[in-house]
Amino acid sequence: MPDNQYEILALTLRYWFVLLVIYTFVRSFLSTWRRLIGSNSLYSESTGNIPFILVLFAISAMILLSLKDDINLLIMVLGVLISAAFLFQYLFISYFFAGIDKYILLMVDTLCIAGFVMLQRLNPDLSFRQVEWFLMGSIVLLFFTIYTRYFKHWDKLNYLLMAVGCGLLLLTLLVGKEIGGAKNWITIGKYNMQPSEFVKIILVFVLSAELKQKKSRVKRLPVFIFTAIVILMVVLQKDLGAAFLYFCLFVFLYYIATSDLLVTGCAGLLASIGAVASYFLFGHVRVRIAAWRNPWADIENKGYQIAQSLIAIASGGWVGLGLGLGSPQVIPASRTDFIFAAICEEMGILVGIALIGLYMLIMLRGISTALEAHEPGDALLAMGAAVSLAIQSFTIIGGVVKFIPLTGVTMPFVSYGGSSMLVSFGLIGIIQGVAQKNHDIRQREAEQQQINDDSGEDYGED
Repeated sequence: MPDNQYEILALTLRYWFVLLVIYTFVRSFLSTWRRLIGSNSLYSESTGNIPFILVLFAISAMILLSLKDDINLLIMVLGVLISAAFLFQYLFISYFFAGIDKYILLMVDTLCIAGFVMLQRLNPDLSFRQVEWFLMGSIVLLFFTIYTRYFKHWDKLNYLLMAVGCGLLLLTLLVGKEIGGAKNWITIGKYNMQPSEFVKIILVFVLSAELKQKKSRVKRLPVFIFTAIVILMVVLQKDLGAAFLYFCLFVFLYYIATSDLLVTGCAGLLASIGAVASYFLFGHVRVRIAAWRNPWADIENKGYQIAQSLIAIASGGWVGLGLGLGSPQVIPASRTDFIFAAICEEMGILVGIALIGLYMLIMLRGISTALEAHEPGDALLAMGAAVSLAIQSFTIIGGVVKFIPLTGVTMPFVSYGGSSMLVSFGLIGIIQGVAQKNHDIRQREAEQQQINDDSGEDYGED
């Protein structure tokens, strides 16, 4: 398609993309609000036409990108493949697990589709790979939904999980590969895997198992030691983003479970000392702090990433420059750390705000699922999974917009990366497993109440 015709089409369709994403967010927000105020329950919610909206989003965006130069049928096929994969995942899991939170699933898929579209724009090969990770992530989602729902003795595996977590991080220290200043990658065949991502799920299970019972501080020493070890190991790998996530997850779950201000305060003090020490020990930390404080002072070197990110977001405006009309490729790591800036440049700040809103709603619905849980362990699992995703998403977005120093974590479901996609779907599976368990317990209680009511009526007739 000639450049001028493509530009007209892209400028027109940018409003269409903004409308589709905003509609999904608003519909999800209203449903979440009704659920939080008690006027609607999880099991009576209707997702309406959101699945159809997401199919339109994926196919229309891919068709537009396929017309940018010569007509590329392969990109159109990818759009159909993405839609088919999303619909199969949604319909299959919803059919076999009627009690899951369907809105969480749809919001996650919205984030995934936004990531697919931008990756197709930046690197078509990575977009195809990301679809593969999405399909594998759907299997992981199904596994953790079943595991959390039906496996009653997951807390008995605590010490095994601790050993696996420490083993993964130790292996990374010994044979890991350094990428981007952090030695936190292991190469398996043609894939680079990030073990610290998988330890995140292990930490959720370990903390939930240890904190669900009332114990003295002395008896909680194993979980203190394990958390300290994994944080120390990722610090030695120079993966301060993972260390920050682990610490926040521990502090949040520990305080929620125990209300112990002394331990929480001591943890905060130790973390502050560790942060100061990291600044003096690791050169790349000092570089990131300097770039955060004033990226314009060294825009050609240390501040280049942040400066290009801010320029891209500002140039996109509210509705974006249009798919294919921006220059997201000039942003370093635009496929991973800075994909949010690339999305804002071509799809608009409104879409960026909507994506942030979706993360917030996923967190709120995860916490709501935790509050409805009948067992403390289930509540902590759902709470930990929801908060873990929220902390990670807001940490990377905050770094991209210069609200906090950049830590180098991925944007869940959106950034390219297999480890991140698999683990993020695993965390969603934990929430869905708890939601399904809540549904099944409610159903049994309702059936028992109906039996009791029928027995009472029969007794009255006699």
